Amino acid sequence: MNPDYLWLTGAMQLLTFFVVGPAPPRTRWSRHARLARAGTLALCLLGCCLPVAGRPAPRLEVFPKHFLLHPGEQIHYTVCESGEGKQPRCPDAEFASKNPEIVRLIKPTGLFEALRPGRTEVVVRTPTSERRVIVQVAGRAETPMLAVPQSSVREIVAKDLLFVGHANLDGFDHTAVAKPGIDRLVQEAKKKGWTVVYWVSQEYPDWYAADRHPDYAIISEGQEHQIRVEAERVVFTGGGFMFCLARNAQMTLHSMVKNNVASRIHFVFPAEAIWRGSADKEPYPAPMVLLTTSFARYANDAQAYDEVVVPFLDRVIMQFPVAGYPADPPAPPLSDLLKDWNIVVRFGDRFERVYRRGDSNKTLLVEFQGA
Repeated sequence: MNPDYLWLTGAMQLLTFFVVGPAPPRTRWSRHARLARAGTLALCLLGCCLPVAGRPAPRLEVFPKHFLLHPGEQIHYTVCESGEGKQPRCPDAEFASKNPEIVRLIKPTGLFEALRPGRTEVVVRTPTSERRVIVQVAGRAETPMLAVPQSSVREIVAKDLLFVGHANLDGFDHTAVAKPGIDRLVQEAKKKGWTVVYWVSQEYPDWYAADRHPDYAIISEGQEHQIRVEAERVVFTGGGFMFCLARNAQMTLHSMVKNNVASRIHFVFPAEAIWRGSADKEPYPAPMVLLTTSFARYANDAQAYDEVVVPFLDRVIMQFPVAGYPADPPAPPLSDLLKDWNIVVRFGDRFERVYRRGDSNKTLLVEFQGA
């Protein structure tokens, strides 16, 4: 039964009790008078409550809007409520598959796996709404990446190292805005013999990069790690720029400085292959934007440096670890390790600024490409 109807019925009974009263009437006319008064108040009550009872249920949207899967593909669907004039909200929901032989539910949080070709419905329910979407499974089978926990990798040694993090369609970048830039860089890196590392998620496993054969596929939900890294140049791609990518940068930098790998460290951030939150700071499911978009908002390089780069480096160095995760970061704090380091920022060959000047010949060069 409609809960709004039950509520109104109870309200009417309570109203009748107070207005009509439980005692038997003295006369037929006195009871009629009290019923008339009750009826008038009841109409007022109904007038107040009918808009609530008639309010449309929030519309459910399922993200990512990716419903053509390959056999073997895993995807984590997220449900958000949308209403006119309201910020989207992503509540807990119940998920089900009408045909588990085609698409099966792995985890009740919305993690599915495509099993064999066919079509089926995925049903999503919240306490107030329901949504059904058609999911089709077709094409060649997708081979899962063989990923290992980050705790099982002790060190990564390379001349040039390319990190790709959170390139997953079922994560925040559900429109895959960084995919073209990532695909291009991975292809170039493999041609040049670079070492390629993917940070993959077990909770959000739908990897959107075209290449599925990195040198390392490492499970890390927030790109946190305590792997010893030794490289002449480290390139960071994926996202998000101010959170998980920043965490990877600070964890990698901590490892390289603490182990005294070299007196010069070179970090590269290609803006066309890095995603970040929307320019208007709208919450998920607002599409992510490329870092190039952030740079393009400013009139010149000096403004972009002040508004984009300085806050990023402040967070990397001073907020260790980013957002307090993980709870057991390596010691000492990164800011202590970098006390005597020079930190220089470059935008290609056209712009250079000293972010911090140290008292030694140790230099961290932070290069932004495509800014």
